Amino acid sequence: MPILGEAVRTHWWRFAPVAAAAAVCVPTPGPSNLFGLVPIVLWCALARTRTTGLVVGGVLVVLLAAFVLPRAFWFAGPWVPSYAELFWLYPMLAALVCLPAVPRQRRVADGALVLAVMVLSGFLATGVLLVAQLEAKPGDEGVLPAPTGLTATEGLGHCGSGNCSREVTLTGDRAPERVREHLRSRGFTPRERLSPGDDRVCRIDGLLTTHEVCAESRTLTSTEVRVVWYVD
Repeated sequence: MPILGEAVRTHWWRFAPVAAAAAVCVPTPGPSNLFGLVPIVLWCALARTRTTGLVVGGVLVVLLAAFVLPRAFWFAGPWVPSYAELFWLYPMLAALVCLPAVPRQRRVADGALVLAVMVLSGFLATGVLLVAQLEAKPGDEGVLPAPTGLTATEGLGHCGSGNCSREVTLTGDRAPERVREHLRSRGFTPRERLSPGDDRVCRIDGLLTTHEVCAESRTLTSTEVRVVWYVD
């Protein structure tokens, strides 16, 4: 324990950016956001001086927050990074942030190797993510969890033509109105109807690669509404 305490006192500046990044990632939806810690952990292992380690580490934490917090607060639009971009675009930008400081911290060859691992791990994770999403139903995408007081019963959904959808029936007082308000608060905006009687709304995000989710709601009764959503 004395050895551990001495290590913490000596290298606290290595742990501080990682702790700050974890504070950003842990409360946000989706445990995969923790992948955002990888570039910061690699940088903190690479850094040798406290000042440069903290400055670059702080910039990486701010950059990570820009990737995960807008989605956590359900902002939408082309200025909001998509979920997939956390895996490939963030590591690339993180490597560019670290690059100017590398020669002062380690031998160039060692630094280049760490930055290459940083970028390649991002592309590898993106590949795994894309394969996992093939013929897979979409996630909650802001449709779920349901508004407080409504009961959600999930249906079978549908898969076909390389795309899948999920379906949920929500029941409760003023369910149709409350669901429409709920979707608006999650960044969904009205779009042209594809089927009579269905209200269609979509939300879009992504800086370089577009991610669009659409939801179609159909009022069944004054206390019951069915919602189908899919990645468009």
